[in-house]
Amino acid sequence: QKWRWLIVACCLVVAGMVRAETVRIAVGEWPPYISESLPEQGFLCQVVREAFAAEGLDVSFHFYPWAEAYKLTLAGDYVVTMPWFRSREREQSFYLSASLGQFTTRLFTLSGSPVVNLGEIKHEPVGVTRGYFYGDGFAARQSELALEWSDSDQESLEKLVAGRIRYLVMDEQVAKALFQQMQSRHPGALSLTSAPDPIWSQPGYLLMRKADPDARRLMLLFNAGLHKLERSGRLARLWKV
Repeated sequence: QKWRWLIVACCLVVAGMVRAETVRIAVGEWPPYISESLPEQGFLCQVVREAFAAEGLDVSFHFYPWAEAYKLTLAGDYVVTMPWFRSREREQSFYLSASLGQFTTRLFTLSGSPVVNLGEIKHEPVGVTRGYFYGDGFAARQSELALEWSDSDQESLEKLVAGRIRYLVMDEQVAKALFQQMQSRHPGALSLTSAPDPIWSQPGYLLMRKADPDARRLMLLFNAGLHKLERSGRLARLWKV
């Protein structure tokens, strides 16, 4: 009887240890990719959650302003933050996971306005959002453009819908999600269209802090789980949400 209870106790301890492994990830608000208010906290959080779950790990997401999420991870409060783009500075301090997917920025307009590429716009305001990086190509051309700055993507899109600007630059997933929300509140015949050539398209990654002893193991586990999602077709389905 005593041995039986000892075996049960050991099993409970082991089960508790398995359940206790939760990857804490620092993130910011970026709907529809990530948001505290969305189902599953956004489809990108679902991708990461399922990839880690495929290797037996749980995940919890902790929300901050983006700059703070990065700094807290760099300081060691978190091992992981996401999603971020590749840079030399980040490669010095972090392991980069396998690609989460391609993040694409486009020039958008409403139906009725000419669909043009960025290089064809002359002396006309182009909506952009403070705090975003739109790629080296856009940065090199920025001085030639009349930029209409907004404090949020939603504000920028509202200017487009109100007719204050005819063009804006935005991540394609974000633009489509915001426009869909606006249409549900104010139904109309307008549609959102984009230029054929993307302004910027880059893969995004999880960053794992190299100084943490668990970082490399977590990276390998995540990559293995993400590969399973990709191979099954689940990754592509989640990205179409």
